[in-house]
Amino acid sequence: MPTEALETILYRELSIVSAKEFIDVASSLLRELVNFATNALIRCATTLPGKIDEDVALLALYRHTIEMTDGIEVLISQCCSVPAIPALRSSYEALLAIEYIIESEQDYVQRSLSWLVGYVHQRIEMYERLDPSTYRGKHFAEAFSRDIVASKLDLPPISDVQNAINNLRSMLAKPHLQPIEAEFGRHKRPNWYQLFGGPQNLHDLALYLNKGAQYDVLYRYWSRLSHSQDLLPFLSRNFQGEPTIGILRNPKDIQQVTSFAAHFSLSATRLIIGKIRPDENLSNWYKEEVMANYKFITGIE
Repeated sequence: MPTEALETILYRELSIVSAKEFIDVASSLLRELVNFATNALIRCATTLPGKIDEDVALLALYRHTIEMTDGIEVLISQCCSVPAIPALRSSYEALLAIEYIIESEQDYVQRSLSWLVGYVHQRIEMYERLDPSTYRGKHFAEAFSRDIVASKLDLPPISDVQNAINNLRSMLAKPHLQPIEAEFGRHKRPNWYQLFGGPQNLHDLALYLNKGAQYDVLYRYWSRLSHSQDLLPFLSRNFQGEPTIGILRNPKDIQQVTSFAAHFSLSATRLIIGKIRPDENLSNWYKEEVMANYKFITGIE
């Protein structure tokens, strides 16, 4: 007979019912933002003003934000606000990247292509780990043989790995990426935004964009939770004030998680539309479909 959850720790139905007012509005708000963003993404992708590869970073980051917001909505609808935080953290990182790329019209192409070159190098590193003839591959092969789970996986043929590496390197050799690749080579495994005198790390990037307080207060907490280093969800007290283990699907964070998810999604849409389709007006859509629910959740006009 299947095991039943201990209801003092996990009472799914009660959690959802107890937060129904917020869940209904939160789910409706996030769904609208995601639905609109899917259409906005395609409109932008089919009206790109730039040359080859110049807008790939923005579109990729925007799509990532949409997917994270969609996942958050699914979790919120089931009163799973804490498991939604890693996706919220990822959405925040994507928004920082979008803001940095767009922040300077003069540096837009350079920053956008820097993101792309950084991504290509990450892919090359991944494939090099699968090629035992490379330095990374030798170390990976040793670790792979000792990993009782990973060692059961079927790795791609070496010929496929080497072909993938060659294709990626040929991409980096294209003329429009050569200045970025040369700058990348002057650093040791740099963050893409570090190129051409940019911020050295994510904290510096947040400070540069005047989001340092968000990073210190929110992102650090989200990171502790994402890396299994947060004790607070474990600790709680019962109605008698006695210490007890915190319940799962606690509805208390639904409003805050939804507020930030909505803010990140809406900000990304405004930035992307403003950059690629500057003549498109979002005000009517916002007033008719977003504002009431957004204000209910966040308290912000």
